Amino acid sequence: MNSIPSGRFVVLDFETTGLSPSMGARVIEVSAREVVDGRAGHEFLTFVDPGVRVPTEITLITGITTAMLHGAPASAIAMCRLASFIGSSPIVCHNAGFDRKFYEHEARNVLEGRPVRTLCTLLLARRMFPGRKSYRLGGLIEEMGISSPGRLHRASADTFVTARLFDRICADARSYCRAEHFDHDVLHQLQRVRVAGARDWLAALGNPDAKSHSKFGSTGTVAQSISAVN
Repeated sequence: MNSIPSGRFVVLDFETTGLSPSMGARVIEVSAREVVDGRAGHEFLTFVDPGVRVPTEITLITGITTAMLHGAPASAIAMCRLASFIGSSPIVCHNAGFDRKFYEHEARNVLEGRPVRTLCTLLLARRMFPGRKSYRLGGLIEEMGISSPGRLHRASADTFVTARLFDRICADARSYCRAEHFDHDVLHQLQRVRVAGARDWLAALGNPDAKSHSKFGSTGTVAQSISAVN
């Protein structure tokens, strides 16, 4: 995974009992997999016992049953350990808004309002691989020939393939900009750039002639290319 910028990133995935913590859904499994200077590092992996039953429809999707959670750490303990593992590192997720809202809800007492920095491989894939019919994780990794070590919709398998998808995205993004300008901040901005202008935006980074080559508008400024997340 040598295309990922230097530093430490943590690829995160939750399996949950539903779609929204505001509607009572809870985390039942978590994988947090570190990538340090482009190399796979340690994985934090655990079931979580939130004290509620796993719905049948979730078992059908994930294979996780209520019985499998018996003896697992309670939510507060698991989230404390997870927050310690993540530290201040940026979090990488596929559909990051989903995992971020669960993390901020379940770990709110540990986070104490600290901002959670996230990179979303779904948003980034839309910009670097435009025109796909679907940007679901399973479809993207199949198209790119990324093999999963187990069934998807299990936290460890999902972080494994998401880390490799992230590397593919970074490799493609690097091909459009100078290496010295490619870092976490560029990726964070890239996920907010207009889809149609993403590659030109990357090519303009650090380019003194950006105005003449830019397709972002009459002024050619990078700031103009930032818009609402698509």
